[in-house]
Amino acid sequence: MKTYLPQIERRIKVRPNQTFGILNYDIDNAYPQRMLELVAGSPTAKDCWNKRAKFIAGNGFEEKDLGKQLINTKGLTLAKLLKAVATDKALFCGFGIHLNYNANYQISSVNYVKFEDIRLGNTDIAETAGKYAIYSDWGRKTWKSIMRSKIAFLDEYNPDPAVINQQVMAAGGWDKYKGQLYYFNPEVDDYPLIEADSVWEDFETEAGIKTFNSREVTTGFLPSTMLFMQARREEADNSGPDRTAAGSNTPSQLEMDLGSFQGAKSSQKIIVIEYEDPSAKPEFQPYSIQNNDKLFETTEKSVETRIIKGFSIPKELVNSEKLSGLSNGGEKKEAIREFNDNTAPDRLELSEILSELFSNFFKDLNPSGNWNILPVPGNVADDSAGMTAGNNINQILLADISPLNKIAILVHAYGFKQAEAEAMTIESAPAV
Repeated sequence: MKTYLPQIERRIKVRPNQTFGILNYDIDNAYPQRMLELVAGSPTAKDCWNKRAKFIAGNGFEEKDLGKQLINTKGLTLAKLLKAVATDKALFCGFGIHLNYNANYQISSVNYVKFEDIRLGNTDIAETAGKYAIYSDWGRKTWKSIMRSKIAFLDEYNPDPAVINQQVMAAGGWDKYKGQLYYFNPEVDDYPLIEADSVWEDFETEAGIKTFNSREVTTGFLPSTMLFMQARREEADNSGPDRTAAGSNTPSQLEMDLGSFQGAKSSQKIIVIEYEDPSAKPEFQPYSIQNNDKLFETTEKSVETRIIKGFSIPKELVNSEKLSGLSNGGEKKEAIREFNDNTAPDRLELSEILSELFSNFFKDLNPSGNWNILPVPGNVADDSAGMTAGNNINQILLADISPLNKIAILVHAYGFKQAEAEAMTIESAPAV
C-alpha cells in the first residue's frame, strides 16, 4: 500500500546571496520586514505582539535596581535591553546583542541590534563564514538598492580569549575590531519563522477589512450609482499627433464637480447640472450592491480568533469587545497565570543568557548573581471595577423602577445590547 503526502512548501526559502555575502531571509531577503508591515496593519496582531512582549519581559528583574545599570556610553540600561530583546523574541523568536571587548578580553559595552537588520553570513565564502551582516534597510524602503559598503559584518559570539584575539588580528587590530554579535535563534543554523507565521495571512485579511471599512466611510456609505451621458468629443486642437499622454484623460468640469461630492462630509448635498438638449440630459441610475457588513463581521471575528490562537495568548487578555462588567476579574487573573506559565521558559532563557553575557562584563553589575525575571503580577486583575459594576447592576435590577427604565440604564450606562438588557430584566422580575 502506497501513501501520498501532498507537497508542503517551506514558509521561507534560504538562498546564498553572492553579491552581499549573506544568506537571503526568504526569496526577497525581506521576510522580517514584510511581517512587520503585516503586523502593523493588523490591530489584533499588534496587540498580541505587545501582550506577548510584556509577559516575556515580565515585571523586570527580581534584583532591585539591576535594571538601572548602564551598559554602554549611550545610556542603554539593562531594563531597556530586556524590553528590547523581549519585544523581538515575542515576534521573531530571536534577538541580537552586540558586544564590544577591551584588551583584557572583557565586554566593555553592550548594544541592542534589531532582529530584522541581521542576516547570516554566507558559509560558502571564507570572508563571511561565521559572521553576521548588519544593515538597516534590507527591505529597501529608504533606498532602491542595498549599498554593500554600508553592510557591517560582525563575528559570532565566542568569549574565548584565543578566539577574540584571532578575530582582532584578522580585523587589523583593536582599533578596527567591531566586536561580536550574540544571535539568539531557535533554528540554530537557519532563519526562524515569526511566532504566528501560521496565520500571517490573517494579518493581511484583517488589514484588508480595515481598509474596506475606511473606504466605506470615505465614500459616505452611499449606494453605487452609474451616470449615463453622451460621449465626450475631443477638441480638434487636442486630437493631433503632438497631444501628450498627460492631456489624454483631462477630466471635464462635470467630472470634477462629481468628485467633490464624494466622501462622508460631502454626501447628501445638492448638485446642479445644466443641459440644453433634453436628449443630452444626464441620467443617474443607482444599482444595488451586496451588503457585506454581516459577511465582514463574521470574517473579522474568525480572523481575530485565529490570530490570537496563532500567538498562543489567552483570549481574555486580547478581547476588543469588553465583557459586560459582571466579571469579578477571576477570568483575567486565571488568564494571566496561564500566560505567565506559558512564557516562563522565555524569561528563563533571557535570564540565563544575560547572566552568561554579563559574567564577562568589565565591571560587576550584579554582585548577587540573581538574574531572575519577575512574571507579570496577577493582582492587576484584582481591580474592584468589575465587582462594583456587578453590584450596581444587581441593585438596578432589584430596584422598584419600571422595566423600561432598567433596560435604558443597562443599555446606555453599562453598554449592554438591547436584547441582553431585556433578557436580564425579565429574569430579575419577581414571580407572580
